[in-house]
Amino acid sequence: MAQPEVSVSGVSVSARIPEFWTDLPRHWFIQAEAVLHPQKMSDEAKFQFVISKLGKDVIQQVTDILVKQPENGKYDTLKTRLLDIYEESENRKVQKWISEMELGDQKPSQLLRKMQELASGKVTDETLTILWQNHLPGWVRGILTASGLSDINALARMADKVTENAMPIQGVAAVRSARSDSPDVIAEIHKLGERLRKIENSQQMLICLPEFL
Repeated sequence: MAQPEVSVSGVSVSARIPEFWTDLPRHWFIQAEAVLHPQKMSDEAKFQFVISKLGKDVIQQVTDILVKQPENGKYDTLKTRLLDIYEESENRKVQKWISEMELGDQKPSQLLRKMQELASGKVTDETLTILWQNHLPGWVRGILTASGLSDINALARMADKVTENAMPIQGVAAVRSARSDSPDVIAEIHKLGERLRKIENSQQMLICLPEFL
């Protein structure tokens, strides 16, 4: 009579645990272990149980472990592999959340502060600068690049001034409506224009060069 009871218990346990969640692997293991722990299952039994909950695509990711099974710690080996494959790192999650933010009607510096708060030291300033600038209009990014500034807070202040005092004309080539009481913005715009002219002159020289070859 003992064997049917084990079988019934096994069916009950299996029914309480869904198929492996590829989007929330750690949550799945927390739930699965909460159900499996009272059963006092062996390492081999837990290993086989997890395998029974894996779909075709997931099985393909752990085939090497299934074909050549480790002598010890089978369950932990399989668990570690699945978490490594399907669990996003904390940094990747933060970068994903940041990339989904929008500038909207707020100032560039306001957006940056929200990103910095969310990043909370998990993302480097260099990466954060790239993620933040990706949310700005192209013509603003062009001016920030031409400024030569590297400090992210200084870039944010410049972005605020540029967006408050200027409107793009033909992309980043020219800016109008700059207020006379913002000489630093006007100076940066002039510098940008000069750099653009040098680039254009260089391109024209390259075009004309074949005629002399």
